[in-house]
Amino acid sequence: MIQSIHESRLGMSRRSSKVSISSAFPIKPEQLGELHDPKSLAAFDRVFDSNEQGLYKLLKTDQDAGLTLYDENVKDSERYLVYGDNRIPERKSKSFLQLTWAAFKDQTMILLTVAAVVSLALGLYETIGQPVEYDDEGNEMAKVDWVEGVAIMVAVLVVVIVGAVNDYQKELQFAKLNRKKDDRDVIVIRNGEQHVISIHDLLVGDLICLQTGDVVPADCILVKGACECDESALTGETDTIKKVEINVALRKYKEMVASNPGVDIGTVYGDEENVPDPMLLSGSKLSGLCQAIVTSVGVNSVHGKTMMALKVEVEETPLQQRLGNLAENISIYGSLVALLLFIILFARFLSYLPANKKYHGLKPAQKGSKFMDIFITAVTVIVVAVPEGLPLAVTLALAFATTRMTKDGNLVRVLRACETMGSATAVCSDKTGTLTQNRMTVVKGILGGSHFDDTVDAGHKGIRSETVFHNDLSEELRNDVLSNIALNSTAFENKEVTQETEISCNPYHKPRRVLFPWSKNKKVQEHEEIASASKSQKESFIGSKTETALLTIAKKSLNMTDLQSLREETIQLGVESIVQVIPFESSRKWGGIIVKLDNGIFRFYIKGAAEAVLRRCRYKRLSDNTIIKLSPEVYPQDENIIRSLAADALRTISLAHMDFSSRLASWPPKELEDPSNPLIASPELLFGEELNPTGSDKPEIITNDNSGLVLDGIVGIQDPLREGVKESVEQCQRSGVTVRMVTGDNILTAKSIARNCSILSEEQYQDSTCAMEGPVFRKLSKSEQVNIIPKLRVLARSSPEDKRILVENLKQMGELVAVTGDGTNDAPALKLADVGFSMGIAGTEVAREASDIILMTDDFTAIVNAIKWGRCVSISIKKFLQFQLTVNITAVILTFVSAVASSDEDAVLTAVQLLWVNLIMDTLAALALATDKPDDNILDRKPNGRNTPLVSVSTWKMILGQAALQLVVTFILHFCGKKIFYPGRDKISGHESQKLNALVFNTFVWLQFFKLLVSRKLDEADGISNWRARITTSNLNFFQNLSRNYYFLAIITIIGMCQILIMFVGGAAFSIARQTGAMWATAIICGMLSLPVGVLIRICPDEWVIAIFPTTLFNMLKYIVTLKFLKRPLKKEQESLLIEGEPNGHDLLGSSAFERAKLDVLIHKERFKDYEVSYLNPASIIRKWRCSQDLNPSDDEHSLIASLTMVPTLVGGAVGGFSHITIKPSKEFAQTVAVSPSSVGSSSATDDIEEIK
Repeated sequence: MIQSIHESRLGMSRRSSKVSISSAFPIKPEQLGELHDPKSLAAFDRVFDSNEQGLYKLLKTDQDAGLTLYDENVKDSERYLVYGDNRIPERKSKSFLQLTWAAFKDQTMILLTVAAVVSLALGLYETIGQPVEYDDEGNEMAKVDWVEGVAIMVAVLVVVIVGAVNDYQKELQFAKLNRKKDDRDVIVIRNGEQHVISIHDLLVGDLICLQTGDVVPADCILVKGACECDESALTGETDTIKKVEINVALRKYKEMVASNPGVDIGTVYGDEENVPDPMLLSGSKLSGLCQAIVTSVGVNSVHGKTMMALKVEVEETPLQQRLGNLAENISIYGSLVALLLFIILFARFLSYLPANKKYHGLKPAQKGSKFMDIFITAVTVIVVAVPEGLPLAVTLALAFATTRMTKDGNLVRVLRACETMGSATAVCSDKTGTLTQNRMTVVKGILGGSHFDDTVDAGHKGIRSETVFHNDLSEELRNDVLSNIALNSTAFENKEVTQETEISCNPYHKPRRVLFPWSKNKKVQEHEEIASASKSQKESFIGSKTETALLTIAKKSLNMTDLQSLREETIQLGVESIVQVIPFESSRKWGGIIVKLDNGIFRFYIKGAAEAVLRRCRYKRLSDNTIIKLSPEVYPQDENIIRSLAADALRTISLAHMDFSSRLASWPPKELEDPSNPLIASPELLFGEELNPTGSDKPEIITNDNSGLVLDGIVGIQDPLREGVKESVEQCQRSGVTVRMVTGDNILTAKSIARNCSILSEEQYQDSTCAMEGPVFRKLSKSEQVNIIPKLRVLARSSPEDKRILVENLKQMGELVAVTGDGTNDAPALKLADVGFSMGIAGTEVAREASDIILMTDDFTAIVNAIKWGRCVSISIKKFLQFQLTVNITAVILTFVSAVASSDEDAVLTAVQLLWVNLIMDTLAALALATDKPDDNILDRKPNGRNTPLVSVSTWKMILGQAALQLVVTFILHFCGKKIFYPGRDKISGHESQKLNALVFNTFVWLQFFKLLVSRKLDEADGISNWRARITTSNLNFFQNLSRNYYFLAIITIIGMCQILIMFVGGAAFSIARQTGAMWATAIICGMLSLPVGVLIRICPDEWVIAIFPTTLFNMLKYIVTLKFLKRPLKKEQESLLIEGEPNGHDLLGSSAFERAKLDVLIHKERFKDYEVSYLNPASIIRKWRCSQDLNPSDDEHSLIASLTMVPTLVGGAVGGFSHITIKPSKEFAQTVAVSPSSVGSSSATDDIEEIK
């Protein structure tokens, strides 16, 4: 394989190159750019003298062999210096100084800095400009008024630098992910051989091979093949654009110019619709099979120019937005508290200024210093109250998760997908490559009338394929099968395997660089070492795994030697023996080619899904080349063969051919022409039939009678399950995530594999409603689909449209859906899904562009890892919220109360101390709690719903319990410390008072230290109402798996050591006085109280909290706390019952997730359907039911909370006097009772049903 062109070559000095660039490549990049922007054949006419050969000559390339890498006249380095490569310069990231300045521009930081400067100025004036003062004992008093100003400035600097470092790390992480996300491979022809290289390494003049699903990597000109392009992303043109070869386009263009003199028709965008278009724009999506010459790369291409003109900013994820809103709300309350504190302290300050008052005798500088102390205290409260750590925590959690997910095989393209996967409730997975290994081998089948069996357990009963191919098949049948396999394929030989085989046999061989000898760097060497280690695992062919499996058996059993030679020599590609290629598409499930034989007959080779091809066949070929009619007696025999292969979990493929009339002189015949492109035949007309427009494989109308399709053989391809996929599926099911298989395979094959990997249980395997074919599912009515989907586990023979319908229904039923896809037609389903997974190996580029996450190994296990990391992100944020809100509440209340209660207007915690606390709870805690790795136990939790609150009841329980503990401890030490440590004394000195204040500060920090340990784990007994059952090791052991998180261990060590250092050497800067042993013991012991109190809080069931704080009161408090009354009027609350992206009330009525609530609603609708009652709004009722489930999802009594919400209305109606109602159950209600008899959640609901019946 061609070595990649790496960025090390950019270090070459262009000025040192003395070559004559103009003589080697006279065409400038700007001239080549005029070909595509806008697309213009007139520009091509000017640049290349109206000659296709001029294109190859001036770009020093070949229409068949591509670039010649060892051409003595033109070095590739020179080509690179003229035209560049296909890299687009990265968006310049912000420098560390820019990030530091951005962090400093925070309003509170600026206010605090200004206050610190003023305080420092006043302090210096007191120190330098005032006479020396003495204490009561005649000792000179040290002047340290300036220290606080300096300390605040240093603290602000530390906070700003730490924030900038975190932002810088985030920029580096996401830049690295973006580089990996934008890279992909492309097939090029160089020196006449196909190679796979990175799109970044494309050069002008490269001959590239494109097929359906590719995104065009650079501006190109089509030279071979036929295709269509979706250019809507670039031009806004919604219709696909048909492309023609450059020689055909030039011929038609010259004819149009000759017949329309004086008319400008050279621009493809012109009014003339028939202007031929050979231009492929970079970034467009391609359908078809073709080869093209690259003309513009990198910033000179259309896509590159567009990207350079855009300034892409990183979008916030939904979780970041929610946390941002929460932080904003908390900031408002913190600001209100700070403002109230400032008003109270400033009013008291003014009251001390008159004569005979406390501050009357102070100098102006001292009064100013007192005022600045008040102002700094108020601003510091804002700093502590504002949770800057919330956005930082989610950013760190996402960055950490996405980095580790990349190592686990998930490349995250859209950040929101990382957090969304944590709430996924359904996964619709492909089979091939995701659940299976995608290492396909032909093991069974029938060719002609001869059976073969290469399975391991076939034993003496099976006939090996080599025996069949060599002894039983006629020469004509063997050649046709070989031609169908070899020619009707886009796969190609892996030259590395061939070259390595030759090299291993040549002791004199010395390796040499193929391209750019200066490009080999450490990364390349590592790549080569990995490649060398895995040499034995390399496959002989590159391409579709189905096609490579067929090519492998052709090489092994049909004596196929060199695939490229066969294609070039046997069928003489030079004289265009292949007249049309029909790429495989999942919608029709087959692909084929039309070949002109030596005798002039056009032969159609087709291979595809066994049933789809067999259904179109009219004849069957036997081993001796005899052709018989597929009569009603013969046809079932082949159907049984397909069923037998499918029952063994084998993918079934049919091979067939058809000859067209010998009188046909040219291709295509008039009656088969594609209306949109007369140069090719319409695939739907090749069989003499018109396909069902709904997408069914079964033909509806026979329009004419050609010679008929002849079945040559049926083969079974084995694709073993991936290692560990069964366990992964079981993990998903245990975690509340339903796995469904959506595949194009036969239903018997799909069911067998689904059973093997635990998607289907033995009971479900026998249930016909658990597995269904796509065409059958598609024809069901909407209500029938909704009713069957809860049980559906396998959708076989499905098209991408079937997958899209399934995903759409699941979302309308309230599920949060993840979908895998690999084909171009999977893009709608991938876009529709909440999280779209595309295949990194087998997926098309269109599928990757439509997806949120790329499975780099195409492995289902990576999806389970994505679920783990998604839940880990959510849990990490909740841990941090639990910690930070506790510190916020305690610090703000403690500062406010102590400052108001102090006669000197001094808070017990100084500004510098609070800044240290702020650093702990924001930056350090975010680093500690947002970097936990997930374990398998995280899958024991049920997934969160779409509307799950950020702070649940169990979280509030821990926040309020710990805050109460901290406030009680610090208030006791602050207000009663004198009696505890200095009993019997009415008055203590200023130094002793400072020791007590330092004790409160020390205790407060150690409370946070041990609270950080408590916050490591969320309530694992969520939903368990029995307090005894909540006493488990996993729920109460806060030290579990502590050694796994080195970040946490390092940070908690840093916090502890820094606090000890501050208490010993902090001195005047932190307002610290040396602590006694008793004070140290008090601080540590009081801090450790967080652990037993945390255990007691965990044991306490959530129902006890709900009983103390009723749901209505809780919702009122939540309504006030989240500031909803400031955001929208109360009367509009009903308009926001459903969150954005959820289905409306009528769709929710069909949701399997809310069947019990639905049943209750319908019961009461039958009773009171003639009356308009606001409580009967289904959206409102279901939302209230969901809220009750969030509070206690395990308690079945809450299933009737929807009915209980209507009690006030029903009582009012009874008092007012309802008229008698004749109850006639509606069709909707009857269906609900019939479909979900088990959904009745209580005896009262059952009684209501009986009454209605």
